[in-house]
Amino acid sequence: HAKGITAAMSMCVQLRLTGIPVLVVGGGQSAYRKCCQLTQEGADIRVIAKRFDPCFADAAFPCIMDEYRPQLLQGMMLVIACCDHATTNAQICADARAAGIFAMSVQRDTQASMHALAVQETGEYVLAAGTKGASPLLAKKMLQDMENVVKEQYADRLVVLRKLRAYALEHVQQEGRRELMHRLADLSKQDLCSLEQVLQGKTLLLLCFHGVKHLALQEVEPFCASIEQRYPGVVTAIAFLSDAVSKQSVQQSVSAWMHILKAFKVQPILIPMLFQQGRYFEQLCSWRTSAFNVKPIMFQSKTEVAQCLRQVRYDSGCSCLLVIYHSCVNGAFEALLEAITEEDTKMYAVHEKQSSVCPLPFQDTSVAVLPLYMLRGIHFQKDSEENSDLILRLQKQQCRVEVVTKACIELEPFQKLMIEKMME
Repeated sequence: HAKGITAAMSMCVQLRLTGIPVLVVGGGQSAYRKCCQLTQEGADIRVIAKRFDPCFADAAFPCIMDEYRPQLLQGMMLVIACCDHATTNAQICADARAAGIFAMSVQRDTQASMHALAVQETGEYVLAAGTKGASPLLAKKMLQDMENVVKEQYADRLVVLRKLRAYALEHVQQEGRRELMHRLADLSKQDLCSLEQVLQGKTLLLLCFHGVKHLALQEVEPFCASIEQRYPGVVTAIAFLSDAVSKQSVQQSVSAWMHILKAFKVQPILIPMLFQQGRYFEQLCSWRTSAFNVKPIMFQSKTEVAQCLRQVRYDSGCSCLLVIYHSCVNGAFEALLEAITEEDTKMYAVHEKQSSVCPLPFQDTSVAVLPLYMLRGIHFQKDSEENSDLILRLQKQQCRVEVVTKACIELEPFQKLMIEKMME
C-alpha cells in the first residue's frame, strides 16, 4: 500500500438472528437460498420482489409482490439485497446505511456493510471462509480443507480446553489468566487431558527429558501408559529441559509447564530423565521449592545399571555388548560404565565422540551395539546407523553386529528400573 494509506479492514462476527426482523429484496433462487438460511437461524423474514421464482411457492414467510421502496426498511435490523442488477443492490445498501441498518448483497462492490462467508458450525467450533466474491464454490472447498485440519488437530483439544477455561475463571487470579490461556492453547490433547486429571486429584509426574527435535510420542506414550497402568493415582506429562529444542518440537519446556502448574497451584513431582547430574539436572533443581519436588537421578547404582545392561545383552542374543553413551562434563555416568565394564569383559563402553577412533576389544564374536539415549534423537540415529564407522570396524574384526534399535525408555529392563525409582 502507498505510504500513509491503511487498507480497510473488516471484523468477522457471528450473529444470532433468532427473532430479528430481516428484509430480503429479490425473488430469485439466490434470494430463496438466503431465506432458507435465515429460516434455519430463526429470523423474522419478510421478502419483497416484483416477481417470485416458483421455489417460493411453499414459503412459510411473507412474500410481498411489490416494488422496493426505502420506507420498507423501517423496523428492520438487516436487509439483504438479492436483485439481478448491481445498481439496484447498491441503492438498497446505500438506503440501509443512511437508515443505520446493516445490509448485505449477493454482489460485490455494492458498498454493503456485511458480507456472508461459507460457514461450518459444530458444538465446539465455528469455521468461516470467504473469497471476497471471487468464487463462492472455492470458499466452500477452502472451508472443507479447514475443517479437515481442525478435526484432526484441534477438535478434541477444544473439549478439554473449555473445561480448563471454566476452572481458570473460577480459581485463577485475573492478572494471570491471559498468559495461562496462551500457554494452555499450546498444549497437546494428551497434556490437556493430563492436566484435567491432575485438577481432579491425581498426582502429576512431570518427566523431564533433555529433549529431541522429532515427535517422540512413539517412544514416550507406551512408557507413560506403563506408569499410569501400574499406578492409577498417577498421571504423567512430558517436558523438555532445553528451551531451544522445545521450540522445534510439539513438547512443552519445563519452564512452560511450571508457569501453568503454578497458576493452577498444582504440586508436581519432577522426574529427571537424565543419566547424570550435569547442567540440565542443576537447571531442574532450580525449580525445587516446597511446591515442586525433584526426584534424584535414577542411574547411580552400579549393580542396578549392570543388571539392566546384562539383560539387554541377553535379550539381543549376542555374546557381547558395546554401549555408546553421551556424558556431560563431570563424567559420573562415564565412571559408572567404566566400573561395570572392568568387572564384565563381555561389555565395553565408548563415548559417542570417540566411537570412530577408540580401540575395540571384540574379535570374531557377536556384538550388540546399544546407543544409550533416553529418546531416539539425532545422536541415537547417528550411532545406530548400519554403516557407521564403529559398526564397520567391528565387522572388519569378524564380528556379527546387532544394533539395539530401541531407546532407553523402550527397553524393558531400564523401563522397569526407572518406574521403580521414580515411585520410591
